[in-house]
Amino acid sequence: MQTNLGEDTMPTNPAMATSPHDIIEVLRKLQILDDEIREIRIRRTERLDQLDKLRKVIAHMQREIEDKRGKLIEAETSARIKLSELDTEKDRLNKSKSKLNGVTRSKEYVAVQKELEIIRKNLATKEDELSRLVKAIDDFRSAIAKEEEKFADWRSEADQAERDNQASLDSMQTKITDVDVRRKVIADRVDRAVVKRYEKIAAVREGRAVVEMKIETCTGCNMTLQPRFAEMVLRATSLVQCPHCSRYLFGDASAEAIA
Repeated sequence: MQTNLGEDTMPTNPAMATSPHDIIEVLRKLQILDDEIREIRIRRTERLDQLDKLRKVIAHMQREIEDKRGKLIEAETSARIKLSELDTEKDRLNKSKSKLNGVTRSKEYVAVQKELEIIRKNLATKEDELSRLVKAIDDFRSAIAKEEEKFADWRSEADQAERDNQASLDSMQTKITDVDVRRKVIADRVDRAVVKRYEKIAAVREGRAVVEMKIETCTGCNMTLQPRFAEMVLRATSLVQCPHCSRYLFGDASAEAIA
């Protein structure tokens, strides 16, 4: 594929590249800058991903702690209910004891004794349940306190990491802006139509829009070129694009002669 540079498209700015060889050199410089921008953006994306993962870990830890706090509140509420039930059983026990003091008939005395026995058993069971629940609550509260301390340390480290990463991200953005400025200066040396074609090819060829021809082979797609195409690339009398992958081609006549 050959790109003609007729008089109607020939740039008039003396600072602009006019020959196919010079245009290829400009496009190669553009590609180097585009590679630099791409690498910075990749690192920037990696940093943003790291920050996002860190935020998710912190958010997950916070949700877990809040969930455990909620369960602690439920356990404390249950303990208060059991304590109230225990107080009720104690009142029943005291009333039954008072009733026993006023009993005069043996049959009634036996019935009250059985009632007392049942109440005492219930009371013992509730006291045991409450004791175990209170211990569990204390252990749970202690575990939450440790997790909150650990979370505070993580949060402090995460905040510092975010500040450091943000400074790095700002620096990367500054570099991207600087390279973009240099890129514009270089891109202005070539006809805009050529730059657009270059950018279109780079977008679909993983950033490789300008490649070298070696031994009559495009190093972009590794396809062999017809001799007439290879000759045009070596002569550099016109812009040549690989007929297979559309990349712009350049070559080294001396290297081809040796090969």
